[in-house]
Amino acid sequence: MKNPIVLAIISIVATSSTAFAIPTTEWGGAKIPDWTQVSFSELPPIHKDGAFQSTAEIDNMAGYEMGRTWSQGNTPDEFLKLGDFSTSFKLQNFSIDEIASLTGIDLKSIVLEEFGTIADQSIEALASAIPELKNMTIGSILPINDLLTATLGATFDPNQTIGELLTKSPMAGELKLGEIDLSAYDLESIPGITETPIGNFENWENSFIEEIPGLSEVPFSEFPGGIAGTGTDVGTADLILKNVEGNRTRTISGSDKEGFTVPCKENCAHVELNGSQKLAGRQWISGQFQEVRGGFGILGQTNGGKEPTGIHPFGEGFKVVLWEVNDTENSVSTMLFFRVCKRGTPDLGCTPYFIGGVPFMTFDETMPMFLGKVEELPNNPLQTPTNLTSTNNPLQTPTNLTSTNNPLQTPTSTFIQPTGDYAAPINTDAMFAALESIEGKYNSVGKWTCDSKGNCGRGLGAFQYMSYRPDVQSLISGKPGGAEFLTKIDSQKAVTGDELLLYFSPEDQHTLFENDINNLANIASQQIDPITGLPFEGDRLVERIAQMHFGGINIPIDSNASDINGTYTVKTYGEQVRQVYRTYED
Repeated sequence: MKNPIVLAIISIVATSSTAFAIPTTEWGGAKIPDWTQVSFSELPPIHKDGAFQSTAEIDNMAGYEMGRTWSQGNTPDEFLKLGDFSTSFKLQNFSIDEIASLTGIDLKSIVLEEFGTIADQSIEALASAIPELKNMTIGSILPINDLLTATLGATFDPNQTIGELLTKSPMAGELKLGEIDLSAYDLESIPGITETPIGNFENWENSFIEEIPGLSEVPFSEFPGGIAGTGTDVGTADLILKNVEGNRTRTISGSDKEGFTVPCKENCAHVELNGSQKLAGRQWISGQFQEVRGGFGILGQTNGGKEPTGIHPFGEGFKVVLWEVNDTENSVSTMLFFRVCKRGTPDLGCTPYFIGGVPFMTFDETMPMFLGKVEELPNNPLQTPTNLTSTNNPLQTPTNLTSTNNPLQTPTSTFIQPTGDYAAPINTDAMFAALESIEGKYNSVGKWTCDSKGNCGRGLGAFQYMSYRPDVQSLISGKPGGAEFLTKIDSQKAVTGDELLLYFSPEDQHTLFENDINNLANIASQQIDPITGLPFEGDRLVERIAQMHFGGINIPIDSNASDINGTYTVKTYGEQVRQVYRTYED
Protein backbone atom coordinates (compact mmCIF):
# COMPACT_ATOMS: atom_id res chain seq x y z
CA MET A 1 0.00 0.00 0.00
CA LYS A 2 1.40 3.39 -0.99
CA ASN A 3 1.97 6.19 1.52
CA PRO A 4 -1.25 8.11 2.18
CA ILE A 5 0.67 11.35 1.76
CA VAL A 6 1.16 10.39 -1.88
CA LEU A 7 -2.39 9.18 -2.42
CA ALA A 8 -4.38 11.88 -0.63
CA ILE A 9 -7.44 12.55 -2.74
CA ILE A 10 -8.64 16.10 -2.15
CA SER A 11 -7.23 18.09 -5.06
CA ILE A 12 -6.48 21.81 -4.90
CA VAL A 13 -4.04 24.09 -6.71
CA ALA A 14 -1.06 25.86 -5.13
CA THR A 15 0.68 28.68 -6.93
CA SER A 16 4.42 29.12 -6.75
CA SER A 17 6.12 32.50 -6.71
CA THR A 18 5.83 32.59 -10.50
CA ALA A 19 2.81 32.12 -12.73
CA PHE A 20 3.29 28.36 -12.70
CA ALA A 21 0.96 26.17 -10.69
CA ILE A 22 1.74 22.90 -8.94
CA PRO A 23 -1.19 20.48 -8.52
CA THR A 24 -1.67 19.69 -4.86
CA THR A 25 -3.67 17.46 -2.59
CA GLU A 26 -4.54 17.87 1.04
CA TRP A 27 -3.14 15.76 3.83
CA GLY A 28 -3.61 16.38 7.52
CA GLY A 29 -5.07 19.78 6.70
CA ALA A 30 -1.94 20.84 4.78
CA LYS A 31 -1.55 21.15 1.05
CA ILE A 32 1.17 19.01 -0.49
CA PRO A 33 2.10 18.31 -4.11
CA ASP A 34 -0.08 15.77 -5.84
CA TRP A 35 2.82 13.65 -6.99
CA THR A 36 0.49 11.62 -9.22
CA GLN A 37 0.24 14.74 -11.40
CA VAL A 38 3.73 16.21 -11.09
CA SER A 39 6.61 15.20 -13.38
CA PHE A 40 10.07 16.66 -13.98
CA SER A 41 8.98 18.48 -17.13
CA GLU A 42 5.96 19.95 -15.33
CA LEU A 43 7.94 21.44 -12.46
CA PRO A 44 8.33 25.22 -12.77
CA PRO A 45 11.50 26.32 -14.58
CA ILE A 46 14.60 27.42 -12.71
CA HIS A 47 14.59 31.16 -12.19
CA LYS A 48 18.22 32.13 -12.86
CA ASP A 49 21.18 31.13 -15.02
CA GLY A 50 23.92 29.18 -13.32
CA ALA A 51 26.78 26.74 -13.79
CA PHE A 52 29.58 24.95 -12.05
CA GLN A 53 32.74 23.47 -13.46
CA SER A 54 34.22 20.11 -12.63
CA THR A 55 37.89 19.15 -13.00
CA ALA A 56 39.57 16.78 -15.44
CA GLU A 57 40.55 14.48 -12.57
CA ILE A 58 37.01 14.17 -11.28
CA ASP A 59 35.56 13.71 -14.76
CA ASN A 60 38.11 10.97 -15.45
CA MET A 61 37.18 9.18 -12.24
CA ALA A 62 33.45 9.48 -12.98
CA GLY A 63 33.83 8.49 -16.63
CA TYR A 64 31.85 11.52 -17.82
CA GLU A 65 31.55 15.26 -17.30
CA MET A 66 30.16 16.13 -13.87
CA GLY A 67 29.86 19.90 -14.39
CA ARG A 68 26.50 21.47 -15.27
CA THR A 69 25.07 24.57 -16.87
CA TRP A 70 21.47 25.73 -16.65
CA SER A 71 19.61 28.73 -17.99
CA GLN A 72 16.64 30.66 -16.72
CA GLY A 73 13.54 28.91 -18.05
CA ASN A 74 15.06 25.39 -18.05
CA THR A 75 12.99 22.72 -16.31
CA PRO A 76 14.91 20.27 -14.09
CA ASP A 77 14.81 17.44 -16.64
CA GLU A 78 17.05 19.59 -18.87
CA PHE A 79 19.96 19.93 -16.42
CA LEU A 80 19.67 16.92 -14.08
CA LYS A 81 21.02 13.48 -14.94
CA LEU A 82 19.92 9.97 -14.01
CA GLY A 83 22.99 9.50 -11.84
CA ASP A 84 21.88 12.36 -9.60
CA PHE A 85 18.96 10.21 -8.37
CA SER A 86 20.57 6.76 -8.29
CA THR A 87 19.93 6.32 -4.55
CA SER A 88 16.68 8.31 -4.28
CA PHE A 89 14.27 7.97 -7.20
CA LYS A 90 16.29 5.10 -8.78
CA LEU A 91 15.24 6.07 -12.29
CA GLN A 92 17.79 3.60 -13.69
CA ASN A 93 15.47 0.75 -12.72
CA PHE A 94 12.98 1.81 -15.39
CA SER A 95 12.91 0.18 -18.81
CA ILE A 96 11.62 2.11 -21.83
CA ASP A 97 8.65 -0.26 -22.00
CA GLU A 98 7.70 0.59 -18.41
CA ILE A 99 7.99 4.31 -19.11
CA ALA A 100 5.81 3.90 -22.21
CA SER A 101 3.14 2.08 -20.22
CA LEU A 102 3.01 4.98 -17.73
CA THR A 103 3.04 7.82 -20.24
CA GLY A 104 1.43 6.36 -23.35
CA ILE A 105 4.30 7.36 -25.65
CA ASP A 106 4.40 5.58 -29.03
CA LEU A 107 7.68 3.66 -29.19
CA LYS A 108 7.32 3.13 -32.94
CA SER A 109 7.63 6.88 -33.47
CA ILE A 110 10.94 7.12 -31.57
CA VAL A 111 14.27 6.86 -33.34
CA LEU A 112 17.35 5.31 -31.76
CA GLU A 113 19.08 8.67 -31.45
CA GLU A 114 16.44 9.82 -28.95
CA PHE A 115 17.55 7.21 -26.41
CA GLY A 116 20.27 9.39 -24.91
CA THR A 117 22.54 6.71 -23.51
CA ILE A 118 22.75 4.69 -26.71
CA ALA A 119 25.50 6.77 -28.32
CA ASP A 120 27.84 5.83 -25.45
CA GLN A 121 27.31 2.10 -25.96
CA SER A 122 30.07 0.04 -27.51
CA ILE A 123 29.10 -3.23 -29.17
CA GLU A 124 30.57 -5.09 -26.19
CA ALA A 125 28.70 -2.91 -23.68
CA LEU A 126 25.46 -3.33 -25.59
CA ALA A 127 25.85 -7.12 -25.62
CA SER A 128 26.56 -7.02 -21.89
CA ALA A 129 23.40 -4.98 -21.25
CA ILE A 130 21.28 -7.24 -23.50
CA PRO A 131 22.91 -10.71 -23.28
CA GLU A 132 20.61 -12.31 -25.87
CA LEU A 133 22.28 -10.19 -28.55
CA LYS A 134 25.35 -12.42 -28.36
CA ASN A 135 23.39 -15.24 -29.97
CA MET A 136 22.07 -13.09 -32.82
CA THR A 137 23.83 -12.55 -36.14
CA ILE A 138 25.44 -9.22 -36.96
CA GLY A 139 23.35 -8.83 -40.10
CA SER A 140 20.09 -9.15 -38.18
CA ILE A 141 20.85 -6.06 -36.09
CA LEU A 142 21.01 -3.24 -38.61
CA PRO A 143 22.69 -0.52 -36.46
CA ILE A 144 25.53 -2.88 -35.46
CA ASN A 145 25.88 -4.16 -39.02
CA ASP A 146 26.08 -0.60 -40.36
CA LEU A 147 28.54 0.47 -37.64
CA LEU A 148 30.89 -2.37 -38.58
CA THR A 149 30.47 -1.63 -42.28
CA ALA A 150 31.28 2.05 -41.75
CA THR A 151 34.40 1.32 -39.73
CA LEU A 152 35.67 -2.07 -41.00
CA GLY A 153 34.33 -2.18 -44.54
CA ALA A 154 33.77 -5.70 -45.87
CA THR A 155 36.23 -7.38 -43.48
CA PHE A 156 33.60 -9.01 -41.25
CA ASP A 157 31.08 -11.79 -41.75
CA PRO A 158 27.50 -10.53 -41.19
CA ASN A 159 26.38 -14.12 -40.63
CA GLN A 160 28.53 -14.62 -37.53
CA THR A 161 26.98 -13.94 -34.15
CA ILE A 162 27.78 -10.93 -32.00
CA GLY A 163 29.31 -13.31 -29.48
CA GLU A 164 31.64 -14.75 -32.12
CA LEU A 165 32.66 -11.26 -33.20
CA LEU A 166 33.54 -10.27 -29.63
CA THR A 167 35.59 -13.44 -29.16
CA LYS A 168 37.49 -13.24 -32.44
CA SER A 169 37.75 -9.45 -32.79
CA PRO A 170 37.66 -7.82 -29.34
CA MET A 171 38.83 -4.51 -30.79
CA ALA A 172 35.66 -4.38 -32.89
CA GLY A 173 33.68 -4.69 -29.67
CA GLU A 174 35.01 -1.30 -28.58
CA LEU A 175 33.32 0.52 -31.47
CA LYS A 176 30.56 2.83 -30.22
CA LEU A 177 27.16 3.32 -31.79
CA GLY A 178 27.57 7.08 -31.62
CA GLU A 179 29.99 6.83 -34.55
CA ILE A 180 27.05 6.49 -36.97
CA ASP A 181 23.88 8.53 -37.53
CA LEU A 182 21.39 6.94 -35.15
CA SER A 183 18.47 9.03 -36.39
CA ALA A 184 18.10 6.58 -39.28
CA TYR A 185 16.99 3.67 -37.05
CA ASP A 186 13.86 2.89 -35.09
CA LEU A 187 14.29 2.49 -31.33
CA GLU A 188 13.30 -1.17 -31.64
CA SER A 189 15.92 -1.86 -34.33
CA ILE A 190 18.01 -3.31 -31.49
CA PRO A 191 16.08 -6.32 -30.07
CA GLY A 192 15.48 -6.16 -26.33
CA ILE A 193 16.46 -2.53 -25.93
CA THR A 194 13.06 -1.40 -24.66
CA GLU A 195 12.71 -4.22 -22.13
CA THR A 196 16.17 -3.72 -20.59
CA PRO A 197 16.54 -1.62 -17.40
CA ILE A 198 18.31 1.63 -18.21
CA GLY A 199 20.83 0.92 -15.46
CA ASN A 200 22.14 -2.06 -17.47
CA PHE A 201 23.62 0.26 -20.07
CA GLU A 202 27.13 1.64 -19.78
CA ASN A 203 27.36 5.22 -18.50
CA TRP A 204 23.61 5.39 -17.90
CA GLU A 205 24.32 7.97 -15.17
CA ASN A 206 25.43 10.48 -17.81
CA SER A 207 22.03 10.79 -19.50
CA PHE A 208 19.95 13.88 -18.84
CA ILE A 209 16.41 13.00 -17.80
CA GLU A 210 15.01 14.59 -20.97
CA GLU A 211 17.20 12.24 -23.07
CA ILE A 212 15.28 9.14 -22.00
CA PRO A 213 12.08 8.82 -24.06
CA GLY A 214 9.05 9.67 -21.93
CA LEU A 215 10.90 9.87 -18.62
CA SER A 216 10.29 13.61 -18.21
CA GLU A 217 6.55 12.88 -18.25
CA VAL A 218 6.48 10.12 -15.61
CA PRO A 219 4.74 11.25 -12.38
CA PHE A 220 6.96 11.30 -9.32
CA SER A 221 4.60 8.86 -7.62
CA GLU A 222 5.60 6.17 -10.15
CA PHE A 223 9.37 6.41 -9.68
CA PRO A 224 10.99 3.07 -8.73
CA GLY A 225 12.46 4.65 -5.61
CA GLY A 226 9.12 6.24 -4.77
CA ILE A 227 8.38 9.61 -3.24
CA ALA A 228 6.46 10.13 -0.02
CA GLY A 229 6.48 12.16 3.12
CA THR A 230 9.40 11.46 5.47
CA GLY A 231 7.19 11.96 8.49
CA THR A 232 3.81 13.30 9.55
CA ASP A 233 4.58 16.68 11.15
CA VAL A 234 2.28 19.54 10.12
CA GLY A 235 2.79 23.07 11.44
CA THR A 236 1.03 26.38 11.01
CA ALA A 237 2.78 29.55 9.89
CA ASP A 238 2.04 31.47 13.07
CA LEU A 239 4.32 34.48 12.45
CA ILE A 240 6.17 35.57 9.30
CA LEU A 241 9.22 37.68 10.13
CA LYS A 242 11.88 39.26 7.90
CA ASN A 243 15.65 39.31 8.27
CA VAL A 244 15.80 41.97 10.97
CA GLU A 245 15.31 39.05 13.31
CA GLY A 246 18.39 37.44 14.86
CA ASN A 247 19.53 34.73 17.26
CA ARG A 248 16.94 32.12 16.33
CA THR A 249 17.91 28.92 18.14
CA ARG A 250 14.82 26.72 17.96
CA THR A 251 14.90 25.92 14.26
CA ILE A 252 13.64 23.01 12.17
CA SER A 253 15.97 23.73 9.22
CA GLY A 254 19.53 22.81 8.29
CA SER A 255 21.06 20.03 6.20
CA ASP A 256 21.57 16.29 6.19
CA LYS A 257 25.18 17.02 7.13
CA GLU A 258 24.60 19.36 10.09
CA GLY A 259 21.19 18.14 11.15
CA PHE A 260 17.95 20.07 10.94
CA THR A 261 18.10 22.25 14.03
CA VAL A 262 20.83 24.67 12.90
CA PRO A 263 20.58 28.02 14.76
CA CYS A 264 20.67 31.38 12.97
CA LYS A 265 22.58 34.35 14.41
CA GLU A 266 21.67 37.20 12.04
CA ASN A 267 19.46 38.01 9.03
CA CYS A 268 17.08 35.33 10.22
CA ALA A 269 14.07 35.79 7.97
CA HIS A 270 11.80 32.95 9.01
CA VAL A 271 8.41 31.49 9.70
CA GLU A 272 7.59 30.91 13.33
CA LEU A 273 5.49 27.78 13.67
CA ASN A 274 2.60 26.65 15.76
CA GLY A 275 1.14 23.19 16.11
CA SER A 276 2.21 20.26 18.23
CA GLN A 277 4.31 20.66 21.37
CA LYS A 278 7.37 19.70 19.32
CA LEU A 279 6.69 22.48 16.78
CA ALA A 280 5.30 25.35 18.85
CA GLY A 281 7.62 28.35 18.71
CA ARG A 282 10.09 26.67 16.34
CA GLN A 283 11.49 28.55 13.33
CA TRP A 284 11.98 27.59 9.68
CA ILE A 285 14.80 29.87 8.51
CA SER A 286 14.95 31.31 4.98
CA GLY A 287 17.69 29.73 2.86
CA GLN A 288 18.00 33.02 1.00
CA PHE A 289 19.94 34.38 3.98
CA GLN A 290 21.49 31.34 5.67
CA GLU A 291 23.84 28.68 4.36
CA VAL A 292 24.82 25.41 6.02
CA ARG A 293 27.30 22.66 5.25
CA GLY A 294 26.15 20.02 2.80
CA GLY A 295 27.31 17.33 0.40
CA PHE A 296 29.82 14.56 0.93
CA GLY A 297 32.71 12.86 -0.82
CA ILE A 298 34.80 14.62 -3.45
CA LEU A 299 31.75 16.35 -4.90
CA GLY A 300 30.96 17.70 -1.45
CA GLN A 301 33.63 20.36 -2.03
CA THR A 302 31.48 22.01 -4.69
CA ASN A 303 30.18 25.50 -3.90
CA GLY A 304 32.54 25.66 -0.94
CA GLY A 305 30.62 22.81 0.66
CA LYS A 306 27.60 25.07 1.29
CA GLU A 307 23.88 24.94 0.51
CA PRO A 308 20.86 26.97 1.61
CA THR A 309 19.31 25.85 4.86
CA GLY A 310 16.07 23.92 4.48
CA ILE A 311 14.26 20.63 5.06
CA HIS A 312 13.61 17.31 3.31
CA PRO A 313 9.91 16.59 3.76
CA PHE A 314 9.89 14.31 0.69
CA GLY A 315 13.26 12.58 0.95
CA GLU A 316 16.75 13.09 -0.42
CA GLY A 317 15.83 13.69 -4.07
CA PHE A 318 15.64 17.46 -3.50
CA LYS A 319 15.65 20.00 -0.72
CA VAL A 320 12.75 22.32 0.12
CA VAL A 321 13.99 25.79 1.03
CA LEU A 322 11.98 28.61 2.56
CA TRP A 323 12.78 31.58 0.32
CA GLU A 324 11.06 34.95 0.13
CA VAL A 325 9.54 36.07 3.43
CA ASN A 326 6.96 38.80 2.87
CA ASP A 327 5.79 40.07 6.25
CA THR A 328 3.74 42.81 4.58
CA GLU A 329 1.51 40.34 2.75
CA ASN A 330 1.99 37.66 5.44
CA SER A 331 3.18 35.05 2.95
CA VAL A 332 6.27 32.99 2.21
CA SER A 333 7.48 31.20 -0.90
CA THR A 334 9.55 28.03 -1.11
CA MET A 335 12.09 26.76 -3.62
CA LEU A 336 13.44 23.36 -4.59
CA PHE A 337 17.21 22.84 -4.70
CA PHE A 338 18.92 19.87 -6.33
CA ARG A 339 22.39 18.30 -6.27
CA VAL A 340 24.73 16.34 -8.54
CA CYS A 341 25.79 12.83 -7.52
CA LYS A 342 28.12 10.07 -8.68
CA ARG A 343 27.60 7.01 -6.52
CA GLY A 344 28.68 3.41 -7.09
CA THR A 345 32.25 2.66 -8.17
CA PRO A 346 33.99 5.00 -7.86
CA ASP A 347 31.83 6.72 -5.28
CA LEU A 348 32.42 10.45 -5.63
CA GLY A 349 29.53 11.36 -3.34
CA CYS A 350 27.18 14.29 -3.94
CA THR A 351 27.44 18.04 -4.17
CA PRO A 352 25.54 20.18 -1.69
CA TYR A 353 21.96 20.98 -2.65
CA PHE A 354 22.76 24.27 -4.36
CA ILE A 355 21.27 23.94 -7.87
CA GLY A 356 18.20 26.11 -7.80
CA GLY A 357 15.92 27.50 -7.02
CA VAL A 358 12.97 25.98 -8.73
CA PRO A 359 9.83 27.78 -7.50
CA PHE A 360 7.68 25.45 -5.43
CA MET A 361 4.80 26.39 -3.13
CA THR A 362 3.57 29.55 -1.39
CA PHE A 363 2.01 29.71 2.08
CA ASP A 364 0.03 32.39 3.86
CA GLU A 365 0.11 33.07 7.58
CA THR A 366 -1.95 30.56 9.61
CA MET A 367 -1.89 28.12 6.66
CA PRO A 368 -0.88 24.54 7.61
CA MET A 369 2.43 23.38 6.10
CA PHE A 370 3.59 19.79 5.72
CA LEU A 371 7.10 19.55 7.23
CA GLY A 372 7.90 15.83 7.06
CA LYS A 373 9.79 14.60 10.10
CA VAL A 374 10.94 17.44 12.36
CA GLU A 375 13.94 16.77 14.59
CA GLU A 376 13.91 17.40 18.30
CA LEU A 377 16.29 20.09 19.54
CA PRO A 378 19.84 18.84 20.16
CA ASN A 379 22.85 21.13 20.46
CA ASN A 380 23.89 22.02 16.91
CA PRO A 381 26.58 24.13 15.15
CA LEU A 382 25.90 27.68 14.04
CA GLN A 383 25.20 28.62 10.46
CA THR A 384 27.24 30.54 7.93
CA PRO A 385 25.25 33.66 6.94
CA THR A 386 25.15 34.54 3.24
CA ASN A 387 25.56 38.25 4.04
CA LEU A 388 22.44 39.14 2.06
CA THR A 389 19.66 41.48 2.98
CA SER A 390 16.06 40.98 2.02
CA THR A 391 14.64 42.47 -1.17
CA ASN A 392 11.21 42.56 -2.71
CA ASN A 393 12.33 40.17 -5.46
CA PRO A 394 11.04 36.70 -4.57
CA LEU A 395 13.36 35.15 -7.13
CA GLN A 396 16.62 36.68 -5.97
CA THR A 397 19.38 34.10 -5.61
CA PRO A 398 22.42 34.54 -3.31
CA THR A 399 25.37 35.11 -5.60
CA ASN A 400 27.50 32.60 -3.77
CA LEU A 401 25.08 29.73 -4.25
CA THR A 402 26.32 29.12 -7.79
CA SER A 403 29.72 29.56 -9.36
CA THR A 404 31.03 29.84 -12.88
CA ASN A 405 34.62 29.84 -11.70
CA ASN A 406 35.92 26.91 -9.67
CA PRO A 407 33.36 25.53 -7.20
CA LEU A 408 35.58 22.52 -6.55
CA GLN A 409 38.21 24.75 -5.06
CA THR A 410 39.54 23.27 -1.85
CA PRO A 411 38.58 25.22 1.28
CA THR A 412 41.33 26.34 3.63
CA SER A 413 42.73 23.08 4.95
CA THR A 414 44.09 21.99 8.30
CA PHE A 415 47.06 19.68 8.74
CA ILE A 416 48.53 17.38 11.36
CA GLN A 417 52.20 16.51 11.60
CA PRO A 418 52.92 12.82 12.29
CA THR A 419 55.79 12.07 14.67
CA GLY A 420 57.71 9.92 12.16
CA ASP A 421 61.01 11.26 10.85
CA TYR A 422 60.04 11.18 7.18
CA ALA A 423 56.32 11.91 7.15
CA ALA A 424 54.94 15.09 5.59
CA PRO A 425 51.87 16.71 7.19
CA ILE A 426 48.51 15.03 6.63
CA ASN A 427 45.71 17.19 5.25
CA THR A 428 42.83 16.40 7.60
CA ASP A 429 40.24 17.97 5.31
CA ALA A 430 41.39 15.78 2.41
CA MET A 431 41.36 12.72 4.69
CA PHE A 432 37.88 13.68 5.90
CA ALA A 433 36.58 13.90 2.32
CA ALA A 434 38.25 10.63 1.34
CA LEU A 435 36.86 8.61 4.26
CA GLU A 436 33.42 10.18 4.07
CA SER A 437 33.19 9.35 0.34
CA ILE A 438 33.29 5.67 1.29
CA GLU A 439 31.71 5.43 4.71
CA GLY A 440 28.52 7.49 4.57
CA LYS A 441 26.87 10.54 6.08
CA TYR A 442 26.59 11.92 9.58
CA ASN A 443 23.28 10.09 10.03
CA SER A 444 24.44 6.75 8.55
CA VAL A 445 23.79 3.65 10.67
CA GLY A 446 25.71 0.50 9.67
CA LYS A 447 24.84 -3.17 9.86
CA TRP A 448 25.15 -5.18 13.06
CA THR A 449 28.55 -6.90 13.08
CA CYS A 450 31.12 -8.44 15.42
CA ASP A 451 34.91 -8.30 15.32
CA SER A 452 37.37 -11.13 15.94
CA LYS A 453 37.44 -10.31 19.67
CA GLY A 454 33.71 -10.69 20.08
CA ASN A 455 32.90 -6.97 20.22
CA CYS A 456 29.54 -6.38 18.51
CA GLY A 457 27.73 -3.26 17.40
CA ARG A 458 26.93 -0.96 14.50
CA GLY A 459 29.05 1.52 12.54
CA LEU A 460 27.85 5.05 13.30
CA GLY A 461 28.06 8.29 11.40
CA ALA A 462 30.19 9.65 8.58
CA PHE A 463 33.16 7.46 9.51
CA GLN A 464 31.27 4.39 10.73
CA TYR A 465 32.87 4.39 14.17
CA MET A 466 31.78 1.20 15.92
CA SER A 467 29.27 1.68 18.71
CA TYR A 468 31.29 -0.53 21.07
CA ARG A 469 34.33 1.78 21.02
CA PRO A 470 34.87 3.31 24.49
CA ASP A 471 35.31 6.84 23.10
CA VAL A 472 32.09 6.55 21.10
CA GLN A 473 30.21 5.21 24.11
CA SER A 474 31.59 7.99 26.32
CA LEU A 475 30.39 10.72 23.94
CA ILE A 476 26.93 9.19 23.55
CA SER A 477 26.30 8.14 27.15
CA GLY A 478 27.14 11.65 28.35
CA LYS A 479 23.94 12.99 26.76
CA PRO A 480 20.48 12.68 28.27
CA GLY A 481 19.00 9.46 26.92
CA GLY A 482 22.37 8.38 25.46
CA ALA A 483 22.73 5.31 27.66
CA GLU A 484 19.29 4.10 26.58
CA PHE A 485 20.26 4.71 22.94
CA LEU A 486 23.35 2.51 23.35
CA THR A 487 21.23 -0.17 25.02
CA LYS A 488 18.90 -0.06 22.02
CA ILE A 489 21.87 -0.62 19.70
CA ASP A 490 23.25 -3.43 21.86
CA SER A 491 19.88 -5.20 21.77
CA GLN A 492 20.11 -5.15 17.94
CA LYS A 493 17.03 -2.98 17.58
CA ALA A 494 16.80 -0.73 14.53
CA VAL A 495 17.87 2.88 15.07
CA THR A 496 17.22 5.80 12.74
CA GLY A 497 19.56 8.43 11.39
CA ASP A 498 17.59 11.09 13.26
CA GLU A 499 18.20 9.29 16.56
CA LEU A 500 21.88 8.99 15.75
CA LEU A 501 22.30 12.73 15.17
CA LEU A 502 20.59 13.41 18.47
CA TYR A 503 23.15 11.42 20.46
CA PHE A 504 26.21 11.43 18.16
CA SER A 505 26.23 14.89 16.62
CA PRO A 506 28.41 16.06 13.70
CA GLU A 507 30.58 17.93 16.24
CA ASP A 508 31.10 14.71 18.22
CA GLN A 509 32.00 12.86 15.05
CA HIS A 510 34.48 15.54 14.00
CA THR A 511 36.13 15.64 17.40
CA LEU A 512 36.56 11.88 17.33
CA PHE A 513 37.78 11.99 13.73
CA GLU A 514 40.52 14.54 14.44
CA ASN A 515 41.76 12.63 17.49
CA ASP A 516 41.61 9.34 15.63
CA ILE A 517 43.45 10.51 12.52
CA ASN A 518 46.16 12.17 14.60
CA ASN A 519 46.71 8.92 16.51
CA LEU A 520 46.69 6.74 13.42
CA ALA A 521 49.07 9.09 11.58
CA ASN A 522 51.57 8.91 14.43
CA ILE A 523 51.42 5.11 14.55
CA ALA A 524 51.58 4.62 10.77
CA SER A 525 54.47 7.06 10.29
CA GLN A 526 56.63 4.87 12.54
CA GLN A 527 55.82 1.58 10.80
CA ILE A 528 57.97 0.21 8.00
CA ASP A 529 56.54 0.08 4.50
CA PRO A 530 57.34 -3.40 3.11
CA ILE A 531 57.51 -1.94 -0.40
CA THR A 532 60.25 0.63 0.32
CA GLY A 533 61.79 -0.76 3.49
CA LEU A 534 61.44 2.75 4.98
CA PRO A 535 58.85 4.31 7.30
CA PHE A 536 55.54 5.06 5.63
CA GLU A 537 55.36 8.45 3.93
CA GLY A 538 53.45 10.26 1.18
CA ASP A 539 50.67 8.33 -0.55
CA ARG A 540 51.61 5.13 1.23
CA LEU A 541 51.20 6.84 4.60
CA VAL A 542 47.70 7.91 3.58
CA GLU A 543 46.93 4.34 2.54
CA ARG A 544 48.21 2.91 5.81
CA ILE A 545 46.22 5.39 7.92
CA ALA A 546 43.11 4.39 5.97
CA GLN A 547 43.90 0.68 6.41
CA MET A 548 44.05 1.08 10.19
CA HIS A 549 40.86 3.15 10.22
CA PHE A 550 39.23 0.31 8.30
CA GLY A 551 40.63 -2.70 10.13
CA GLY A 552 42.10 -1.47 13.42
CA ILE A 553 45.65 -0.51 14.36
CA ASN A 554 46.82 -4.13 14.41
CA ILE A 555 45.55 -5.00 10.94
CA PRO A 556 48.39 -6.44 8.79
CA ILE A 557 49.78 -4.07 6.17
CA ASP A 558 48.09 -4.43 2.74
CA SER A 559 45.92 -7.27 4.05
CA ASN A 560 43.41 -8.90 1.72
CA ALA A 561 40.89 -9.30 4.54
CA SER A 562 37.52 -7.78 3.55
CA ASP A 563 34.69 -6.06 5.38
CA ILE A 564 31.31 -7.58 6.19
CA ASN A 565 29.93 -6.42 2.85
CA GLY A 566 32.85 -7.79 0.86
CA THR A 567 33.11 -4.42 -0.89
CA TYR A 568 36.72 -3.65 0.02
CA THR A 569 39.77 -5.46 1.27
CA VAL A 570 42.09 -3.64 3.64
CA LYS A 571 44.44 -3.01 0.71
CA THR A 572 41.81 -1.76 -1.76
CA TYR A 573 40.22 0.42 0.92
CA GLY A 574 43.54 2.17 1.47
CA GLU A 575 44.01 2.62 -2.27
CA GLN A 576 40.54 4.12 -2.70
CA VAL A 577 41.11 6.57 0.15
CA ARG A 578 44.49 7.55 -1.28
CA GLN A 579 42.94 8.17 -4.70
CA VAL A 580 40.25 10.47 -3.33
CA TYR A 581 42.72 12.14 -0.94
CA ARG A 582 45.12 12.91 -3.76
CA THR A 583 42.37 14.36 -5.96
CA TYR A 584 41.36 16.67 -3.13
CA GLU A 585 44.98 17.69 -2.54
CA ASP A 586 45.68 18.33 -6.21
